[in-house]
Amino acid sequence: MSRKLLIITVILIIGIFSHYYNKHKLIHYAREHTQLIEEYNALKAINTKLLTDNNRLSSRTRIQKLAVEELDMFFPKDNSHVHNILIDHRKKTFCLIDYFVPAAEAITRK
Repeated sequence: MSRKLLIITVILIIGIFSHYYNKHKLIHYAREHTQLIEEYNALKAINTKLLTDNNRLSSRTRIQKLAVEELDMFFPKDNSHVHNILIDHRKKTFCLIDYFVPAAEAITRK
């Protein structure tokens, strides 16, 4: 009889311990999950801010303004001499035109 009582008591103690241990783990993981979501949202907000700053800083008008101020360059009003880069997918060649020097040089890949 005492052996059965001991087994039941041990099983009951193990059950109670497991119940509270699992509850503690669930609370711990829930807090960790909430913290990770907050960190993710904060990083996402920082990323969005940095992307907008990068887009603003790398805009054509900003680059032209910096080139005029820092490098004493000028940009004419008409853009008839400005060429866009065209990539020919059939020949696998491309031309790179440098807009910051007076004479543009073309590089052709073979």
